[in-house]
Amino acid sequence: MENTNYLVEVNHVSKQIQGHQILKDLSFKVAPGRVMGFLGPNGAGKTTLLRIITGLMHQSDGNVEICGYDTIRDFEKAVFNVGTIIESPEFYNYLTGLENLRIFADMSRKNITNDELKQDLIETGLADAQDKKVKGYSLGMRQRLGVANATLHHPKILILDEPMNGLDPKGMKDFRELMKKFVKQGNSIIISSHILSEIQDIVNDLFIINKGEKIYEGTMSEFLNRSNSIIYVEVADDITRAEEILTRNGYQVTNNLNRLEITVNANETDQRPEIARLLVNNEIALLGLNLSHSSLEDSFLDSITADNEKKGLNS
Repeated sequence: MENTNYLVEVNHVSKQIQGHQILKDLSFKVAPGRVMGFLGPNGAGKTTLLRIITGLMHQSDGNVEICGYDTIRDFEKAVFNVGTIIESPEFYNYLTGLENLRIFADMSRKNITNDELKQDLIETGLADAQDKKVKGYSLGMRQRLGVANATLHHPKILILDEPMNGLDPKGMKDFRELMKKFVKQGNSIIISSHILSEIQDIVNDLFIINKGEKIYEGTMSEFLNRSNSIIYVEVADDITRAEEILTRNGYQVTNNLNRLEITVNANETDQRPEIARLLVNNEIALLGLNLSHSSLEDSFLDSITADNEKKGLNS
């Protein structure tokens, strides 16, 4: 690896196809040990940029570096550090899972033993299916095999496009644990997925595009804090009186099935201590006071809607 503090650097990348601007001046960096969620609605240009990063497509302007190597000038050195699942992984259906990995391992410049391949299959939950022909694999099993294939040469960066398609809840949990283990080793991940609830737990940073342009770059926590939160208030009785007291003191209160909901504007400090004091001082028996941030999905949809309105487009 060349001397760099980042595993991936995308610098002012643009892409035009037949006169159409697909991507416009996109830049971001991914540091070791970080998971970046790369998000955008259908047609935003996500897959195009992922193809450019992995060298499957050339940009019109700008450059991409992986572990300090330019993906055009030093293609082999750059992609040697990358494992990918772009769209649906393809395998030889008439071969077993282990036999498929053996073929891909033999294409690598690393000497990868069968024991290492079997360990890869264990970590991706396919130990019991390693000797079964891939034609009998479910979609979820194929996705797991795709992850095993992407990591068999021990890359520094994983680039994953919809890697959780077809996974059942256990498969998703296993996938998240595998990704967490991967980044703990100082590696990084760029992941694009429409299952936002499933990646929220593993993503550190976000890069969001719409119509080929950046609309957000920053940490997950900063992004979620831009949206309103809700404080849920539960009292033993006197819920009407509790609602009146809170409203009179300037809180935005909604009575939802005998549970009070208080809207907290973005970037406001946690108001729960003051709310608790206010209710207790008025002799209201407080049972619960919980803060809920907006989900990644809600915040993402709000951002896309706001950007479309800014551009004068329909959501």
